[in-house]
Amino acid sequence: MSPACVLLAVLLGPARPYDGPQGVAADPAVEGPAIAALAPAEVTTAPVDPAPRPEASFGDRPDGADHPRHRPRHRRRDRHRHDDDRPRNWAVGGFIDTGYVFDSNLPDNHVDRGNFTSPRVNEFTVQLAAAYLRHTPTDDEPWLLELAGQIGPAATALLSTEPRPGGDASQFTGAEVWQHLGRANVGVRIPKAGTEFAVGLFSTPIGIYSFWSKDNPTYSTPWHLNAVPYVLMGGRISQPLGRKVVAQLWITNGWQTYGDVNRLPSALAGASYTPIDGLTLSQWFHFGAEDVDNRPRAWRMLSDTWLVYDVGRWGMSAVFDVGRERLTALFDEPVALWMGGALTGRGRIWTSRRDRVRWDMVGRAEAFWDRDARMFGVEQLMLSGVYGNNVTLFDHVLLRVEYRYDRSTSDTGYFYRRDAVHDDDEGLSRAQHSLFFALTGYFEHPFATPRRRR
Repeated sequence: MSPACVLLAVLLGPARPYDGPQGVAADPAVEGPAIAALAPAEVTTAPVDPAPRPEASFGDRPDGADHPRHRPRHRRRDRHRHDDDRPRNWAVGGFIDTGYVFDSNLPDNHVDRGNFTSPRVNEFTVQLAAAYLRHTPTDDEPWLLELAGQIGPAATALLSTEPRPGGDASQFTGAEVWQHLGRANVGVRIPKAGTEFAVGLFSTPIGIYSFWSKDNPTYSTPWHLNAVPYVLMGGRISQPLGRKVVAQLWITNGWQTYGDVNRLPSALAGASYTPIDGLTLSQWFHFGAEDVDNRPRAWRMLSDTWLVYDVGRWGMSAVFDVGRERLTALFDEPVALWMGGALTGRGRIWTSRRDRVRWDMVGRAEAFWDRDARMFGVEQLMLSGVYGNNVTLFDHVLLRVEYRYDRSTSDTGYFYRRDAVHDDDEGLSRAQHSLFFALTGYFEHPFATPRRRR
């Protein structure tokens, strides 16, 4: 039996739900609920890490990341190589994600509840703008550097639950300090062994979507991606095992927190396996204290399993997550359980003669079960379906038109509707129809060839 199946059997053990969608703070020294639902509100373009959050575009990434999950079966010639065929290992880039999202519930606060990447609806807006600088390690220059800044409502939403350790006495931390920093990490690779050490702020290898929507097959992100970390602050070790497996071990501050709320770090371990060209399988386990209670019985645990298969003109992906956490701050110490899965497919419909225009159709089906209201504050099964069209123009502009339907099984509803704009208001909607009209401009410019060693 696989490790994922064993963990699933353990997680499905008997547990009693707890009362209250927001939970209870276990320590008044921590500002805000330490045990809380993940409030609605990485930064990801071309990652340096060997197995980061994949930001899957199914073989058509605009930023040129060279990871097995994104590597098309047939490569076009790299126009940025020098005559000696050495790739340029520095890159600078950025993007502006703008457009209009129509929400059928017409909420007065213009907020799409539970959504981090495009939280503003029923208005023209810039959801996110970002710029980045990256150095990719080579044998001649075996060091890495990645720095990304971001601004917009999505950046603010991502850190809406950022803790302030020490409460009112805390300094030099919080959302106002960190919200504009998307990534900041440095590291070194041992050339012959391939071992890589890096420290800082990273995107995560959990899941198959990115916080930066331009790198995703669909514009809107699935529910399970808004219930796992988009970013991790800490350090990691990456080690290739042969030519098809890359294993990683992470030590971090916690579950999508730039600061740390307790005296124990959290951990992430897993590996990605590429058995054949175009197919990548990955398994990750996250575990650690996510509240002020550091005892192992109170740790949060997550199993994340995903695969991506891409053959250039079409691709598909699948993901399954299951998590649990014992809430020791609540009466009788109940166990919270959640799980979710999604299937995504993409097909190339048309390509212009000089490959300057590409048209893709995409679709996604998803289910997310929040049995004890731990992730989104409501006990519910969330069902979601997406259909969209992506048109890439001149490798610098991405036009998207997408329809999405969401439905919650909660009797009290989940989605904000008209003047019902608080989580406990009466009149919340159980269903939501959304239309996304997005226009994203992006660029990436490689430069500087690594110096040869003498």
